[in-house]
Amino acid sequence: MRKRSRGAFAIWVALYTLLVVLPLPLALISLDPGRGFWINLSVAFGFVGLSMFGLQFVMAARSFVVVHPVGMDLVLGFHRQMAYLATFFVFAHPIILFLVDSQFLGLLDVFTSPLRAKFAVASWVLLLAVIVLSVFRQRLRMSYEAWQATHAVLAVAVVLTALLHVLMVGYYVREWWEQLLWIVLSAAFIGLGIWVRLVKPALRRRSPWVVESIEHDAGDVTTITIRMRDPHAPGMTPFHFDPGQFAWLQARRSPFAISYHPFSISSSAEHTDRIRFSIKAKQRFSREVADLQPGDTMYVDGPFGAFVLPETGPLVLVGAGVGVTPLLSMLETLADRGDARAVQLWLGNRDEDSIPGLHDIDTLTRRLDLTVVHVLSRPTGDWPGARGHVDAEFVRAHLSAVPTGSSFCICGPDRMMDEVERALVDGGVRPSAVHSERFGMV
Repeated sequence: MRKRSRGAFAIWVALYTLLVVLPLPLALISLDPGRGFWINLSVAFGFVGLSMFGLQFVMAARSFVVVHPVGMDLVLGFHRQMAYLATFFVFAHPIILFLVDSQFLGLLDVFTSPLRAKFAVASWVLLLAVIVLSVFRQRLRMSYEAWQATHAVLAVAVVLTALLHVLMVGYYVREWWEQLLWIVLSAAFIGLGIWVRLVKPALRRRSPWVVESIEHDAGDVTTITIRMRDPHAPGMTPFHFDPGQFAWLQARRSPFAISYHPFSISSSAEHTDRIRFSIKAKQRFSREVADLQPGDTMYVDGPFGAFVLPETGPLVLVGAGVGVTPLLSMLETLADRGDARAVQLWLGNRDEDSIPGLHDIDTLTRRLDLTVVHVLSRPTGDWPGARGHVDAEFVRAHLSAVPTGSSFCICGPDRMMDEVERALVDGGVRPSAVHSERFGMV
């Protein structure tokens, strides 16, 4: 995590916790002790779980206010972990009731139970569907686009059915101000959904981008350059980003489409009239990028990310495969700014023919004080450079040549980043000098 993000993350978590427990003391002010400790505890768990699921929408909304202070990787990771915790609270609510009094089991009979119980059962079933599809999406061979759309619809249904259950039970929300609190919270979540799904896409529709060029690079990587269709149109604002950041992209579809795809920007932050992305063909959208044509319309949501170029000091940029893309943005920006600091690039790939951005890297060595170390896992027999992987052994072998006070920026597969980060810290590098960002969830 970036040094400047640590305090922001602490404040961010504290605010989240406050919002989660906010309904709890208000709902329990007029609590009847005669209902018993366990029943009241189960209700408390239900309230906390519902609040947490409501806040899941905030974390998934790609709001600049939420994401920028801490980085998208932390937000998505927190979103995923809190989903598991919220699920625990939601299911603990009925399980405790069933253990305290077996008569509550009759509420599971959706044919004879009251409507409030039907909404509760519906919420549990929908929640199970959300969890199963999220955990087993790849095993089920479900496309990212289909999962994203299904996830959004099911998540809204979970919260709405749970909220209807709460309001129809009524015991803990009998007072007008208690009902007002839940109405305000619900309106806020609905308003957020309107902002994300309607207002923001409408604004993007007014500021489309177009494909300017398509280049096919090594290792199934396609580099796409896009520009604003009309940067001087009324209401248009310039696009600015920090080197290392990313944006969510949509192509050949309506800006109101649910599925956008995150990719790191690989061009210089000094020239934002055109931005470039280098995308490796993996799943549906990343494969379709290679079929785009100059003039095709694209929509951009961003920029996002706290993984950005450190402002001062020597640099060591560590990447593997297409993970080089945000590092290229950092290098291009340093070159355009005339930055004279020492930079090392440790880059891992399969072989000589699978190095993305190799031509750009070679050009940058002539514009910067840049030392490049290529590491190939399966090189040809006459490869003169390093062999193997960018791993702990490689870090230990090269760390002694790194200038004191260097910052490390790492991007690549999670396993590689974990190993490199541990090796750097074990080698005496301050954790605050190690920067990375992860997108395993998307």
